[in-house]
Amino acid sequence: MRVLFERNVVCPMRDHVNLMANIFRPEMGGPYPVLLTRLPYGKDTGFAYGLLDPVRLAETGYIIVIQDVRGCFASEGTFDGFLQEFEDGYDTVEWASKLPGSDGQVGMFGASYYAYTEWAAAASAHPALKVLVPTVALDDGWEGVTFRNGALEWGMAASWYSSLAPAYLLRTKKDDSNFKQLFARLIYDSDHLSELGYFELPLDQFGALKHADILPEFFDQITRTTYDETWRAISIKPHYKNMDVSALLIGGWYDVFQKSTIDAFQQLQSFGQDVRLLIGPWTHVNYSNAVGDREFGMAADSSFLNFQYDRTTLHQLWFDYKLKGQDNVLVHEPPIKLFVMGENTWRYASEWPLPETVFTKYYLHYSDYLSTVLPGGEQVSQYIYDPANPVLTTGGNLLMTPKFRPGPIEQTDIESRSDVLVFTSDVLTAPLEVIGPIRAQLWVSTTAKDTDFVVRLTDVDQNGKSINLADGIVRMRYRDSIEHPELIEPGEVYAIEVDLWATGNVFLVGHRIRVQITSSNFPRWNRNLNTGASNESTEDSAIATQTILHDVVHPSHIILPVIPRLQ
Repeated sequence: MRVLFERNVVCPMRDHVNLMANIFRPEMGGPYPVLLTRLPYGKDTGFAYGLLDPVRLAETGYIIVIQDVRGCFASEGTFDGFLQEFEDGYDTVEWASKLPGSDGQVGMFGASYYAYTEWAAAASAHPALKVLVPTVALDDGWEGVTFRNGALEWGMAASWYSSLAPAYLLRTKKDDSNFKQLFARLIYDSDHLSELGYFELPLDQFGALKHADILPEFFDQITRTTYDETWRAISIKPHYKNMDVSALLIGGWYDVFQKSTIDAFQQLQSFGQDVRLLIGPWTHVNYSNAVGDREFGMAADSSFLNFQYDRTTLHQLWFDYKLKGQDNVLVHEPPIKLFVMGENTWRYASEWPLPETVFTKYYLHYSDYLSTVLPGGEQVSQYIYDPANPVLTTGGNLLMTPKFRPGPIEQTDIESRSDVLVFTSDVLTAPLEVIGPIRAQLWVSTTAKDTDFVVRLTDVDQNGKSINLADGIVRMRYRDSIEHPELIEPGEVYAIEVDLWATGNVFLVGHRIRVQITSSNFPRWNRNLNTGASNESTEDSAIATQTILHDVVHPSHIILPVIPRLQ
């Protein structure tokens, strides 16, 4: 079937701002469902076509619409971020459902920010919107996006806004007499973010944007450090119960929005929607079979997906099922499909967490030992945390500059530091399958008024190579509430829970389980300066002595979701 292409088709919003879209449509026949994506990265750039092939989808009988969101590239207006996508999403769905050749049904697809635009449109509840495919999607501007348990997601925030900055500067200051100098300095600052910009203090003087005097919402965002009405206004979480859409959620074990993806699946499933979950061993931008320091086999590559289909075909099958009523392989599969690292296989499940999960406590012991045996009367473990010499980010659920590689990365340099505690199990004599959410319960003390504790789970092979699986952080002032932060008393003992999100991994025979504990993962999370003052507007820091208790009264441990196996 031949496909016709239209560029810069006008889509009017309720306030008379015009958003521009590219449209791919079948030349003959119809009417057809409309598949829509709305992104801030340019409808004419590689971002618009990296997720799937719109021509192939159009050939199968769909009208494909790719739109620049408000204030970006060809679209009019001012880009104000997440909040604008609710009304603009509704208005665009209304317009798309009435395009020539449309059958009145709309589905949406997209990744990252343009997966959020799907959620925002679904929250606005236009009746024409029937089905979504959010890939690596965020659903809340605070948790896991700008902050993680109170710690600023500095690496992601600085990198993302820096990537938006050149287009924004060109759009807003191209007639400024100093434009060339401003643009040159912005590119210099962006190019040196890894070595210079990330390390600047205080954070609210972030040079890459301050020098150009642009994107003031960035500074407002990083200094608005309690969960207020502004944050609530852009959260999707309150809207799930009112959504009437089916959704195929695609995520990665090392994606920055892994938790949002899993939470959205659980919420929609609990409210009776037809929702599916697919998680590969992927990062936010890498959906191949080679991720970080690991090679997972060709079946892990999203271009093959267990040798069943590629990403475009996966989208087509889901849309065919939900918008055309066609019977296909997705109809008969269980709702959850997960890649299990270690053994490098795909498996299906009906619920999350998996119904057969046995949540098992692994306790920390003074001799750097990790076991299922309760500790006795043991000494504490201690280390010194100096904010001027933080533990540098090495792998994980990252979206940062290329110097800081995401995914599974060897941890030798991290574990050799004196400010990183390492607890390791005995060598495994049988495979240990761990799939699901992971939490750590710690009893801690510090000499600081405020500080951080970071916990990381790793898989150690026969050669001693330690590969990260999951991690989490707690900023102590937010230990009990993100809405009502409270400083701590130096020397007091506090019980804290650290959410490491989730993983899917088999620890093979001959491997060992390892837990790291430290107080920084920088620049992924901004340094806690240990002073109790604002970490965003000050640069003074203090050195702290950190104490982890692990005795019969304070049995610090990590809880692993173990999947029983037949011996």
